[in-house]
Amino acid sequence: MSKIILRKKKSKSNHVSDDPNYTAMSSLTTEKVTQTASKTLSKTNSVNKKEPTKRNFKSIDIPLKVISEVPTESKETSNLREDNQKLTKESEQTKENNNNSNKDAENLSIIQNPESPTQEDIVKKEYDTVTPKSSSNNKSLKLPKLKIKGDKISKEPKTNGSSVNTKKVPQDDISLSIFQDLEKEPWFHGILSRDDIKNLLTTSGSFLVRTDINNAKEKKLMLSCKWNSKRIHFVFEIKGREVMLFDQRSTSVLCLINKVLNEKIPLHPEYKVILQKPILQQPWEINKNNISFIKKIGQGTFGEIWKGNMKTATDQGYNTPIAIKIPKIKNLDKFISIITEALLEVKFMRLFEHENIVKFYGSSFSSEPFMIVMELSNYGCLQRYVRRKKKKIENKDLLKFAIDAALGVDYIHSKCGIHRDVAARNCLVFSENKVKISDFGQAIILKNGEKEFKLNSKDSLLPLRWLSPETLTHSIFSYKTDVYSFGILLWELFNACKEPFATLTVAEIVAGVKNGLKPKSSQTVPMEIIDIIENKCLHSDKTKRPSMNELIKILTDIYSRTIQPPSESK
Repeated sequence: MSKIILRKKKSKSNHVSDDPNYTAMSSLTTEKVTQTASKTLSKTNSVNKKEPTKRNFKSIDIPLKVISEVPTESKETSNLREDNQKLTKESEQTKENNNNSNKDAENLSIIQNPESPTQEDIVKKEYDTVTPKSSSNNKSLKLPKLKIKGDKISKEPKTNGSSVNTKKVPQDDISLSIFQDLEKEPWFHGILSRDDIKNLLTTSGSFLVRTDINNAKEKKLMLSCKWNSKRIHFVFEIKGREVMLFDQRSTSVLCLINKVLNEKIPLHPEYKVILQKPILQQPWEINKNNISFIKKIGQGTFGEIWKGNMKTATDQGYNTPIAIKIPKIKNLDKFISIITEALLEVKFMRLFEHENIVKFYGSSFSSEPFMIVMELSNYGCLQRYVRRKKKKIENKDLLKFAIDAALGVDYIHSKCGIHRDVAARNCLVFSENKVKISDFGQAIILKNGEKEFKLNSKDSLLPLRWLSPETLTHSIFSYKTDVYSFGILLWELFNACKEPFATLTVAEIVAGVKNGLKPKSSQTVPMEIIDIIENKCLHSDKTKRPSMNELIKILTDIYSRTIQPPSESK
């Protein structure tokens, strides 16, 4: 039976956190944790001596998706653009249907590597990737990145290839001209998960263009299509000033796609694919030209948060305030896993729609900086808000914050989701009495019939001080582990958002929590709240913790009594 082993911050992994709230798994040995147990237990009177139940839990594998980076903008090819505008109008209904289907929880499954077919794909022969025989001589592409300058996004100035492997980059950058206006084409999607590809390519003859990478330096431009019962992925070949798909060639991807589409030219001598129906960009795929950056307002473990404005279909200007989350990519070796996590977060935000969940506007994974766009909070995160106000917030307002957060988590559970990072820092304040759950970077969706999720990766960063005993012991997450984390959030709210177990080391926290250790509350915290925290949410036996729905009823009852005016004396 595997146990979680924690390590301190030093690590070669890019996922090592600058944020003390998160700890990577590996480093501290079980022996070291055991040695500190007696020392920890002497510091608290609230210890449950019952050992956690030892059972075997079913593992859930999480295959990763290979992701990619795509080129940016340049000149417009006007004649061919008219054809694509017609295609856009003809496919608007399909686009709407695809968007609606993403709201269904059953359609959201774990992302898998599209270049690594599953056993089911192999048996049914539904999946093929076709690479030209001469592709070994292909030159890798130097794709322009975008930099944020003030409130604008600008393209990096050209270099002579000194920033990349010059052996693989054409020195005259001829290949860049192949991608003129590619980002503006309605059938170009940039980075897509395997699930999205599968859900979008549903009819024979449907196709889209995307990019894919094996690592941060090996980028491929791909034509993905469905033909009969197979999903086939053709790799574009770039050679000199030409872009080719086997014996078909042209001076640009746009010209080549239109030639093959309009003339109904069969692709590949064996498959003889006929492109028929382009799959258009989806409503969640945002055009970067509609985004303006104002200033950076936050930086966390997994990325930066920027304040900005967005131009919508009804706006004449950039009038919609937004928050822009940009994934942090420091180590190219972790490029794929970091972007995969960001794509998963987008998946969840597309699924969740509730008044106590931060609103998702869209995302862009067509070129760097990759971004997730959501509604802007007026007051920032709940943790900082409470710390700024200190004793100025009344208990009834703290209760209202707690109820809002509970409603958000309960909604996530209703969609078979587990947030896995419920904490005050991951709640946003939108008014003096409105809180919404945010940050779905750790969230997962349970498969049909599953009641828990087992973590297999030792490099994952986890919020140690908010973890339940069963997570620390068995590496599992469930609805009840979210309830435990909510108990710590409730403790934060009524203790001025201080750090839980602030005086304890990592080893002491692990040993203590496994044996029933709970954070000590201030004397000003009402006994009713202490009882909910210690005897309900933080109960060592997960089966004795209430559901989020039950907690909402308990907290709402207390709130109604708190705000009720005192009866007048006769």
